[in-house]
Amino acid sequence: MELTVHDQRPFRICQLTDLHLGPYPFGDADIKTLRSLRKLFTRKKFHLIMITGDIIRGKDNPTAKKSLAVFYDFLNSLKTPVAITYGNHDVEGSMKRSDMRSMEKELEFFADRHNSFLNSNRESYTLEINDRDTGELRHVIYVWDSGSYTHWPKIDEYAAIEPEQIEWFLNLPYVRDKKNIDVGFMHIPIPEYRLGAKHILSGNFGEPVCSPKVNSGLFYALLRKRNVKALFAGHDHENNFASKVDGIELCYGNVSGFNFYGHLARGCAEISLYPDRVDRFIITFESMDEILRV
Repeated sequence: MELTVHDQRPFRICQLTDLHLGPYPFGDADIKTLRSLRKLFTRKKFHLIMITGDIIRGKDNPTAKKSLAVFYDFLNSLKTPVAITYGNHDVEGSMKRSDMRSMEKELEFFADRHNSFLNSNRESYTLEINDRDTGELRHVIYVWDSGSYTHWPKIDEYAAIEPEQIEWFLNLPYVRDKKNIDVGFMHIPIPEYRLGAKHILSGNFGEPVCSPKVNSGLFYALLRKRNVKALFAGHDHENNFASKVDGIELCYGNVSGFNFYGHLARGCAEISLYPDRVDRFIITFESMDEILRV
């Protein structure tokens, strides 16, 4: 599905992350998650739903395929373009990343992917947002599958962005520079988020940043290109802060699912891409009535 924006209006993204859906039939926590999402999308419209991983609790979900299918039926009912990248918990059970990607065909409003690149069964791709009238490329969204766990468990826990994924980014056929307003999404935050925790602009810092210790260099590549103004991750349920490091905003979404750990109020991040800036706002389900009244 093509992504477009009209005139100088913002392109609005809803970032959902860490839903952690359990076995089907869903229990009370998952039903609460879906009811909250239904209420959100009934009252507020977005140009794109971006899901940044841990859709299911793979290790604890023997009906993972059915859980995904039911969730995708829900997404289809919204008639809003959807894009996905995966997390570490998605593939701790019976499903591999390739299995999950094969199920994407069940999404009727799947956003058009460009420049798809597979490495270590992890897909990186771009989303292109064009001006509806002129066809001009307004924004590029970069999506990196950040993987699951490290190749070297004695020295680290979580996977790093692979060097091949960074080369993919550097060699993409776009002419983009500091005048452009582009963003990126992934599940596991990169190590620079630890620096970001010292320069918080807004939001909560409730647990240590669970990024890989090994730094494979994506942030350096972003500094070279200068077009990516903000990164958005998930993974850490007690963090939803926005920060800025060397001119790039390093942001979390907001944990969306009720079926896993964390005291942070559940919700989503609303991200608005303007011609000259990126705005981000956290919507919690518990305060949704007050927020959406204005």
